[in-house]
Amino acid sequence: MRFEDWCASGHRIQMGSHQIFVRSEGSGPTLLFLHGFPTSSLDFAGMVLRLKCSFRCLTFDFLGFGNSDKPSVTYHYKEQANLACAVAKHHDVGRAFVVAHDYGVSVGQELLARSDEASLPFALAGMVFMNGGLTPTLHRPLIVQQLLASPLGEWIAPMLVNRLTLRRSLARIMRKPETLDIDEHWKAIAAREGTKRMSALLGYIRERRTFSDRWSGALQNTKVPLAFAWGLRDPISGAHMLEWVRTIRPDADILALADAGHYPQLEQESRVTDFVNKLALSKFGE
Repeated sequence: MRFEDWCASGHRIQMGSHQIFVRSEGSGPTLLFLHGFPTSSLDFAGMVLRLKCSFRCLTFDFLGFGNSDKPSVTYHYKEQANLACAVAKHHDVGRAFVVAHDYGVSVGQELLARSDEASLPFALAGMVFMNGGLTPTLHRPLIVQQLLASPLGEWIAPMLVNRLTLRRSLARIMRKPETLDIDEHWKAIAAREGTKRMSALLGYIRERRTFSDRWSGALQNTKVPLAFAWGLRDPISGAHMLEWVRTIRPDADILALADAGHYPQLEQESRVTDFVNKLALSKFGE
């Protein structure tokens, strides 16, 4: 789908002092999607098209991403989790099944922690994680990410953040990079001067270390049903991350994808969508 069409099919709503891009499509129980870095909710366009017949598919762009505002601020996971809660409240969500990828997995883990603390404003029917840094000890960011996250990141960003760099990075982390339309996703990244925010957004790498105990603990101890749709050919958080998951959550439902990398929802869209559909229907039926 074209980025312009995706934007036209949603709307920007005021959340605090910023406007956030949100889409709500379909009817039924709510699926809440949490996207990754450096892309946007457009990552889920194909899944939404298939799932909207059975669910209300609620997608949004985190602050600093896609068609949401991209202010010159310090970005924190706490605020992004607050934003997910605000979007859910705005749409009167009482119970949701969450689908989280990459950057969104840490937001998902924070939602799990809040659920266990009884401070989450909606109930979790379940959660599916897709390739992301569930534990910082096993996360292997690309060199370009490490450089942008360094103290020099703001200064070297103009040289490193461009369409060609994105194409090369995706070729390294995806088994099937052709399933991601570079031009359309680049529009989402570059919109609203987004290339200037890449270094600030990559502060998430430090925050994952800071909140490692909280988020790993939530993953291990939560009573919320968990599942993992995982691309094994991902050098950042692939097979090695899934091995760790199996040790701490042997009860989890797992879809291990031998022919997918970092973007399983694009590289194996049908299989991942069917996996989410089956799980969500079963959990909402309980």
